[in-house]
Amino acid sequence: MPSHEKTKASRAKPSVGAKSTTAAINAQAESPKYTAKNSIVMTKTAGGNISEFPFEFTKDSNVATGAVVKVLSRSPASGGHNSKITRVILNPKNPMQLYSASLDGTIKLWDYNDEILLKTYRIGAPIEFMVISAVRPEEAYIVVNKENSAAEKKEKNEKIVYRYALDSDLPLTSQDRLRWITAIPECHCVDVSNDGRFVAMAGKNKCVIWNVTEGEERVSESELHSYTFKDLPTVLAFSPDNTFIAIGHQSGRITLQYCLVPGTEHKPLLSVLHWHHLPVKALRFMGDGTYLMSGGEEAVLVIWQLETDLKQFLPRLGGSITSINISPNHKYYSVGLADNSIRLINSISQNIEQAIQGLQYAQTESNRLPLTTGLMVEPRNNNIVLNGVPGSIQFYNTQGDHHVMDLEVAPTNLIARKEINEIIITSNVEHVAFLPRGEWMATVDMRDDGETTVELYLKFWQWNPNSQSYALHTRVDYPHAQPITSLTFSPSSRHGPMAITTSADKTFKVWVLSTEREVVWTCRSVGAYRDSPATGAAFSDDGSILAVSFGSMLTLWDPYENTLQGILSQPCDDEAIEHVAFLGDSPYVLTATKTHFYVWNMLTCSVWWSYRCPVDKLAVDPLSGRIAIVHNVGTYSRLLVFEAKSGLPLAIHTISHRCAAVTWIPQNESADRETKSSNITILDVNHDLIMLAIVPASKASAVSTAAAEDLSTKTTIESGETSGILDSMFGERRDIREEEREQEELRLKTAIHLREEAMKQSRRERRHKSEESADPTGLKAPSHVLPHVETIFETFMGSLMRLRINNDSVQDAGMDIDTESSSEPIKLPIADVDTTFIPSEDFTSLTAYFSTIKSKAPPKNASETAASSSENEDTDDDEDASQIDW
Repeated sequence: MPSHEKTKASRAKPSVGAKSTTAAINAQAESPKYTAKNSIVMTKTAGGNISEFPFEFTKDSNVATGAVVKVLSRSPASGGHNSKITRVILNPKNPMQLYSASLDGTIKLWDYNDEILLKTYRIGAPIEFMVISAVRPEEAYIVVNKENSAAEKKEKNEKIVYRYALDSDLPLTSQDRLRWITAIPECHCVDVSNDGRFVAMAGKNKCVIWNVTEGEERVSESELHSYTFKDLPTVLAFSPDNTFIAIGHQSGRITLQYCLVPGTEHKPLLSVLHWHHLPVKALRFMGDGTYLMSGGEEAVLVIWQLETDLKQFLPRLGGSITSINISPNHKYYSVGLADNSIRLINSISQNIEQAIQGLQYAQTESNRLPLTTGLMVEPRNNNIVLNGVPGSIQFYNTQGDHHVMDLEVAPTNLIARKEINEIIITSNVEHVAFLPRGEWMATVDMRDDGETTVELYLKFWQWNPNSQSYALHTRVDYPHAQPITSLTFSPSSRHGPMAITTSADKTFKVWVLSTEREVVWTCRSVGAYRDSPATGAAFSDDGSILAVSFGSMLTLWDPYENTLQGILSQPCDDEAIEHVAFLGDSPYVLTATKTHFYVWNMLTCSVWWSYRCPVDKLAVDPLSGRIAIVHNVGTYSRLLVFEAKSGLPLAIHTISHRCAAVTWIPQNESADRETKSSNITILDVNHDLIMLAIVPASKASAVSTAAAEDLSTKTTIESGETSGILDSMFGERRDIREEEREQEELRLKTAIHLREEAMKQSRRERRHKSEESADPTGLKAPSHVLPHVETIFETFMGSLMRLRINNDSVQDAGMDIDTESSSEPIKLPIADVDTTFIPSEDFTSLTAYFSTIKSKAPPKNASETAASSSENEDTDDDEDASQIDW
């Protein structure tokens, strides 16, 4: 078919010049002497896991709104933590102060009201747990993991429990503040009694209780009372009257062990409470000790009345319970859930009055459920959208660091496992895409348990302004025979909304909003190329070109005619294309494989430049066309930022943790696209959202310092807004704007030059074709430049027919010829008229020429006009050409 012939002609391989340019770029970028002109600085952090570790109430128990009031954050250079914080505890001696323990091996004391760091205690080993007694606030009990202390560790995963002196006169870095208590394999919880006389530690099938003694020497084994259990202890809590201890087990049992009264240490009395069938993860006594609260994976808060064994249940809390706390005024029960949320329950009405929701993906099962959606940006409010709880997506505001809403894409009932090793397969949202202005959203969810038929659904959601949410509009069951690999919307809606899905079934489908019978999304056409699976798709900025990757080939399609327009073949034919993206409104398109990524020039159909680098995560800024490439190396990741016009990195940055996803988020609300800017947002494996800005290298240190002092500011480095604080520190950002303008002008000049160079040949061909196809009759000219029919009738007929008589033959035949009224046929020089000229200019010249011809024609008398009118009664009177509305 003709389209295949066109495809073969348009197939392009990288030229020798492109390869040499690529080699030069790679050599220069990989040279150790290369230094990027810009730097990447962190402006803010958000997200994180707020329910992974126990939390605390302030003394006033103020949780009226659930909003963030203060953020205690400092850069490691200015004294802040540089690793995960594992515990926060109010200072029992001063309720306006707060202790924080971290895996960086430090304990820090904060004045959280004034946001001042008061002290830093250096332990020298990661602190995994900490507890402080209210009656002995000068001592803290910590669990550390000393991996390098082989003499103190006898077993693998053995943790050491210390008592640390907070009010000692020794230096803050002195190890003499530590007192060795014991080493327990897999120790994960410690608790201290209300009177401070007992400390309990739970580990692998063992619970150890220490009757606290004074001294600084190592605690001997004779001072410890160990109790062995068949079930693994998971959590423990002392009773308020200090007579017994409650121990939760992996089997769901709760053991009440009465061993704190003298004489019962060796033969304790036991009582068992059993309702949970999965591990007990949280225990908490009420103030009077008559009630015990427990929680686990069943998402049910159980309240036990110990004297009568009666139980009360608060079901359907929304997730597995990880911790329980009670407010100081006893008004609220706070429950930490595995979906990274905290529920505040009224202790009287037992209703949930407040929910503090964090990043839902930061849940315990995130390792089993990968982040398949990536980080998408909702166009309306620039919120990020990503996987939430199974079957749902979450909208999260990164600037305000708060949850916006969650949308249940695949309705799922929360079902607890029957056994601890059982895995429940739930539906997972695979892809999310938005129309550029947010009127429509499309999702793909799938469930595959390996036994039954795969459930695959394509859903289209419409924005509802009344509810300020998306409502399901169309559901397509089994849109493809195999899993869908990509989902994208067309940026242009002049022919109606359009979406594209690609699949492993070796096809891509075009979905449009049909309005023939009812408003519904339907499949308009299906495309395929050879026998290769479709791995990705992307639209050009104006929506006129659709790029679909099939294996190592990038195919170019007309999305409205569904015709193949061209093929671009990767230089590395053995690697499949994994990412496809157009770079803003520039004539460049990006393709990435496992080891390389290429930038193609669509005007010349050749590789503009390439880079040899493994691509783990990729994102393209739709405003500036910048490219963010992330390569995970071991426990850290490296970020490279490029511009479409150059293969040299614009900026290079190293992140201390592995990256899970990356995206660009616009930073201002300007309607002018050229004045908008975007910052990079990265989600790391610790579920922290890290916001990065690109600034000139000379100002990176000043910007980093300013951002560290005030991470809650909404002013970004690349935004067009002015900031008095930043301007006072390092001057106005006039240089940045001038540099951006210069780069924009250079980009435009480059694009114009490339367009002119690519179109020069086609212009010559069109001009040559126009000259060859000149029209001698003049009728092929545009209709609006042709004169009246009567004016050109004789000329047209004269060009077709010639007179068969001449004056001599007429005289010989004795025929009379009116030489005054007759005239020779006038031939118009139509061949000299270039129909490619501007119509207005053609019309002016033709009008002047035919006006001259008309003035030479003999006028008609009245009798001839009347005779002509009477002979042809059916013909309307001639109209004045100047009065006709052409």
